[in-house]
Amino acid sequence: MVWGLVLLVPAAIWLALHVVPFPEAALNHLPRAVVVADRHGAPLRIRLGAGGFDCRAGYQPDPSHWIDQAIVAAEDQRFWQHGGIDPLALVRAIGQNIGSGRRVSGASTISTQVIRMAHPRRRTLLTKAIEAFRALQLERRCDKREILAHYLDRAPFGGNIVGIEAAAQRYFGKRPAHLSLAEAALLAGLPQSPSRLRPDRHPERANVRQAYVLERMEACGQITPQQRADALAQPLSLRPGRYPFRAPHFCDWVGVPTSPREKGLITTTLDAEWQRIAEGVLRRRLNDNAATSGAIVVLDVQTGAVRALVGSPDYFAPRAGQVNGATAARAAGSTLKPFAYALAFDRGLITPATMLADVPMRFRDFDPQNYSPEFRGVVSAREALVLSLNLPAIDVVRRTGPARFHATLCEVGLTTLTHPAEHYGLGLVLGGAEVRLLELANAYACLARGGQWAPVRVLESTAALTLKPVFSPEACWLVSEMLSGNERAMDATGHLADVRLPPMAWKTGTSAGLRDAWTVAWNPDIVVGVWVGNADGSGSDTLVGRLAATPIAWDMVRQLYPDNTGPAFARPAGVELRTVCAVSGGVPGPHCTQHIEDWSIAQVSRHTTCPVHRTGPEAVWPAAVASFLNRRMTPASESPMAALRILTPARDSVYRQMPSHETLCQQLALEAATDRADETLHWFIDDRPVGQSRSGQPLFWPLERGHHQIVCASARGLSDGVQIVVE
Repeated sequence: MVWGLVLLVPAAIWLALHVVPFPEAALNHLPRAVVVADRHGAPLRIRLGAGGFDCRAGYQPDPSHWIDQAIVAAEDQRFWQHGGIDPLALVRAIGQNIGSGRRVSGASTISTQVIRMAHPRRRTLLTKAIEAFRALQLERRCDKREILAHYLDRAPFGGNIVGIEAAAQRYFGKRPAHLSLAEAALLAGLPQSPSRLRPDRHPERANVRQAYVLERMEACGQITPQQRADALAQPLSLRPGRYPFRAPHFCDWVGVPTSPREKGLITTTLDAEWQRIAEGVLRRRLNDNAATSGAIVVLDVQTGAVRALVGSPDYFAPRAGQVNGATAARAAGSTLKPFAYALAFDRGLITPATMLADVPMRFRDFDPQNYSPEFRGVVSAREALVLSLNLPAIDVVRRTGPARFHATLCEVGLTTLTHPAEHYGLGLVLGGAEVRLLELANAYACLARGGQWAPVRVLESTAALTLKPVFSPEACWLVSEMLSGNERAMDATGHLADVRLPPMAWKTGTSAGLRDAWTVAWNPDIVVGVWVGNADGSGSDTLVGRLAATPIAWDMVRQLYPDNTGPAFARPAGVELRTVCAVSGGVPGPHCTQHIEDWSIAQVSRHTTCPVHRTGPEAVWPAAVASFLNRRMTPASESPMAALRILTPARDSVYRQMPSHETLCQQLALEAATDRADETLHWFIDDRPVGQSRSGQPLFWPLERGHHQIVCASARGLSDGVQIVVE
């Protein structure tokens, strides 16, 4: 009978282990905090779990980690050998408790403690039996490292700290794998009595417990006496730090998606270093402006990832600090013009050399003007886009159709265009609508990506982008090529002429009333978008894109490319050179005497014969242009198209010569325009000849300090002059 019972009990236990279901739900339940991290795992924000616990689950044990060895030595020295219950510890505990007449020792293992922490119960003999049984089941379901991981994910370490990941970060500001022997021993002693042994409140008790853990580690052969002595002598600097609060506008905008909660970690696309740079650039540069707010967005072109997002210079500033300028809707200014030109290129309507009308026009109650009050009569598409002229942009949209232009802007993700095309009319291309900086930057990423639009990404992913074709690579290259180059880079620096810059295309925008200043810069790798303004919508004379936003964008670009090198735009095979009339930009006819080369899209760009030299060598312009030119005729019967005008430098410009830069890197572009493309222009500075150029082609002059009078003259007796200052 006795032997039957002896055999029956193990058989019953064996059967129960296989039949009784294991409480998986309890084992997997943790008061997980959610860590919002940057792309490299650096915490940006911590969302505490249920009950306010800081539990950052997911620790992976490793035999090389000191914390693994310390926990085993302190809590269960035969953990790697037993099957969930330690018979030797059980016999020892029974003997000691019987001998003393009270409970002085326990026989808990790491496995039974995992069960206890997963499902707390009243401390009774029945509870111990249940925990022992569940520990045996746990050992059958998980290997030893998994069990140790379960323990270290849920062990209490004082206050609201649960798990070794949170404990290592909160006490020492590092990951568990990087804990020193002394630090690991200190933390390994806490789960026994976390409130009583908290090192930030009871350092003496914590040190006593640390010494015990080190003694056990030496007794278990995990460390040498010398290592133990060195660890005891090591001064520990606790860093019970604040919770991270980085990239606040980005984290507020991203929030906490529900799906990653199971892992407790949200790995965002943000790059903490790029974010730090962007925040510093915005704060520093806004001090030079009358504006009180601004925003920066940096996107990765190839992945669509948001690498930096700064919504305001100071998140904690009263009233406006928490307004996210990167997602707020603001008047677009001239930032939408490149998309009109790209659309026109793709429809074969224009090429960079196509002449567009720049004359006064009125449309019922719409009386558009250029930012500069001057009109040029006709101007090439290239110059019109570079100078951001309004009337030529309207000419382009009239050719493509306002409805098609509106639809294209919607296709590149501008969700603020909620009204039909008729509501905006032709004024849409001039900024007659609001946009969000983030969406605008992503629209420019479509140009940088060769015409393929994709939504922005805020969570790291290896999945391929979902791309939607909007423009051709050829049209995107034409726009980027027109808005980049040495002359554009030099113009961006303002007071510093022709300092080497990374290859970038860039476009500015200024809203009506001088309320919003924009600049978007891009290359094949990144897009940098900048908005500057006031959160209350008030205007300022300084809120001009080139003056307020461009310096911020270029400062950011230089920080990201410190050696001033970067990827250039690769010309697609479909872009080819062709010969066109220098006056009209059309295919030369028999009466066209001046020819230039122009980029075009093979089998797309129209081969329309020059429309202004149909009857002879004298240009015959459309009625609106001809009327404007006739009204502007000079007493010498020279029309404005026959006049000579200095394009750069602007009158009364101030430049600064930098001693730290080579002279060859500090050159000023001298450029003038006439109606004759091949006409030789003669340049004089302070009555001293400095060289010759052609109409529309720059001549570079090394800067010299002082006040200078610059004069450009032609053999026909035409001339123009400006004054500048070089400090």
